[in-house]
Amino acid sequence: MHDPMVVAFEIRRPWPERSKLHDAKPGQPRWQARYHHVCGDHCRAERAKHEASNPFPWWRPGSYSAFWTIAGRGWYWPAFITIWHVEPGGQDSGEVCKHQERTQQPDGTWKYELRSGWRWHVHHWCIQIPPLQHMRRRLLTRCQWCGGRSRKGDAVNVSNGGGGKRGPWWRGERHLMHMDCSAVQSAHRVCLCVDPVCDDADSKGQPYGFCARCGQRRAFQATTARLDRMRLLAAVPEGQRDPAVYARVCDMAEADERAGKS
Repeated sequence: MHDPMVVAFEIRRPWPERSKLHDAKPGQPRWQARYHHVCGDHCRAERAKHEASNPFPWWRPGSYSAFWTIAGRGWYWPAFITIWHVEPGGQDSGEVCKHQERTQQPDGTWKYELRSGWRWHVHHWCIQIPPLQHMRRRLLTRCQWCGGRSRKGDAVNVSNGGGGKRGPWWRGERHLMHMDCSAVQSAHRVCLCVDPVCDDADSKGQPYGFCARCGQRRAFQATTARLDRMRLLAAVPEGQRDPAVYARVCDMAEADERAGKS
């Protein structure tokens, strides 16, 4: 996937937050902060050096993960400042400012050596301050679908491809929605006809593409189970949200996935 941006440096917040998702499972280490490396075929010539010394020494900040396990409880250290490196000319990351150097050895094999000079291209930096972004989102950003605010546990941070030029910071972000509002909007934008009239059909004879009956597009290989879920979401009136319906649809999706008919 094309992406001209990559993280060069990250300054983490001096206090963590709980992350139940990273609690230690049975059989997993109950104390863990540093990365752990297991040598494989990809290590090649570096294998001996890795086995002789820990590739993640305690004194290097980059040796520590953002997710810690302390006494079996998971903790996360969010970023306070993130410095992005933006590839010049809109090129893919690493195309112009090389991240690694490849040299061919006398025996015909290739040696790869990581480079870190690109991180210090100050003229290519884009500085992001997540706490300010979160404050702006909470105070100024409104859901494009329902107009509601962004709150903790109910963030307005999902886009359905309605991007465009960013407005001034005092107007908040545009084209963002709550998670459930995004799902409802998607359901309103697709064909859910029982008997669609489309020009194309897949290998199983299921129609897809533009539907002449409703004027919306029919998804490719849309299963009956998926269409049933989408119809439930589409029943929510435009501009409104129904968390109970969304929760029911999520439960149906999990059940269908377990049954193998998603």
